[in-house]
Amino acid sequence: MTEPFLEKVKLSLPVGLWIENCMSSGLDPATIIAYIHNKDWTPLLSNVADPQMDMLDRLQIATDMNDPWEQAILEGYRFKFIHIGGVKRLLYFRYQLQEHRDYQQNGNQLSGLLLHSDMISNINEKIGIQWEILIDTQTLSNTQNMQIRLKNESC
Repeated sequence: MTEPFLEKVKLSLPVGLWIENCMSSGLDPATIIAYIHNKDWTPLLSNVADPQMDMLDRLQIATDMNDPWEQAILEGYRFKFIHIGGVKRLLYFRYQLQEHRDYQQNGNQLSGLLLHSDMISNINEKIGIQWEILIDTQTLSNTQNMQIRLKNESC
């Protein structure tokens, strides 16, 4: 008997990017959750990609919006909505990828990204509601040259 497909929780953009920033610390999910519950930001801020992010403000947004942030940290999530700037921040938090160095932006399209298949799956899981990932070529190092573009938008 197969298990039914479990839909990932959907998060608002500020909460999803907050989680990505927390996860960029390299700490395990249970430790991150404990620090958040204790509002102990020091261990997180010393290791995250964006130490300037207001962690308490993001926790308040998550609470106000009833975003299931703890479940999202443990089980994964999707963005309810994400704009091009959010996609770029996600790429930075998750994989330390930066525009002009690792990819180019042309309107609502990012091109020249070199990602492994597991990276592509992870990004698609989070942004696939609005964005599509197109594979251009596969390289010898098992990475794929790809682009991300807004769905239903001609390039």
